[in-house]
Amino acid sequence: MAVWTIEDQENCVKATLFGALFFVLLTGFQLLKDISLFWFQLTLVSDAFGYGVLFSVIYFLVKVTKQPSLLSYGWKIREICGDFQDEYLRSRFQRATTLAFHLTITIAFAGYAATNLINKHGDPQWISFQLFPLLTIFIGTLSFYLSLRSVLAEQDEPAQETN
Repeated sequence: MAVWTIEDQENCVKATLFGALFFVLLTGFQLLKDISLFWFQLTLVSDAFGYGVLFSVIYFLVKVTKQPSLLSYGWKIREICGDFQDEYLRSRFQRATTLAFHLTITIAFAGYAATNLINKHGDPQWISFQLFPLLTIFIGTLSFYLSLRSVLAEQDEPAQETN
């Protein structure tokens, strides 16, 4: 079994942050596009958010062409499960994953209940077929991204203070 260095572990966190940011941008723009179209009937604003979706894809492609190694991290089972040897990275990754999971489940349940209530008592045109699934993915991924965003910076701070 190959040794998983601290640099490999940090690169895995960086790749995770990049992937989470991509999903946040993609689902966020799509969610705003649907809300502006279905709730407020603002087609121009909806088209502008459609360009935001395109921006997200272009951002992803540019970033990957500049750093192709981003795609090589995060695919092994130890990286997916957050089986980091570094205790700080392991605890922060598991905490971020747990928070994202709980928020995703909460929003999914609330979305299911809200969808049924709106269909029964409200205007069904307020719900697109993908609004609540997008909201679920957006909230979970955003919480995961925000929880992990400062991990590498915080890990470097104690090392700088001891020098």
